[in-house]
Amino acid sequence: MIGLILTLHTYNPYLIFLSGAVVTIWGFVQYFRKQSLTKPLKISMYIAIALAALQGVLGLAMVATGLKPGGGSNLYYLHYVYGAIVIFALPVATTYASNGKNPRRDLLIYSIAGLILVAAAVRAFVTGPS
Repeated sequence: MIGLILTLHTYNPYLIFLSGAVVTIWGFVQYFRKQSLTKPLKISMYIAIALAALQGVLGLAMVATGLKPGGGSNLYYLHYVYGAIVIFALPVATTYASNGKNPRRDLLIYSIAGLILVAAAVRAFVTGPS
């Protein structure tokens, strides 16, 4: 069972990179074309959030079994910090969004949050492996 969790935790970041990049690029393209937030983009954001949450659950399961990331001698805790940023980037962005009152501003906020998600996911990926 631990092997399956470790394998999923190893390969799920690629899906997070892809979904976060889609949200970021799609959002910025729509923003600069002076469009507003669309339902398909919202769905892709939910997919990115779900993948990040899955990654967090898998990571917590690994911590519960006594495993820890190998990224450096005493800097393994950075993996947890970057992982938390990945999980909370888009949900925290919803607190800054206007809830539809200013759709272009919301689109910009979600696009920047997607960029933060991707950057933190890359850092978490780099600090994780031993």
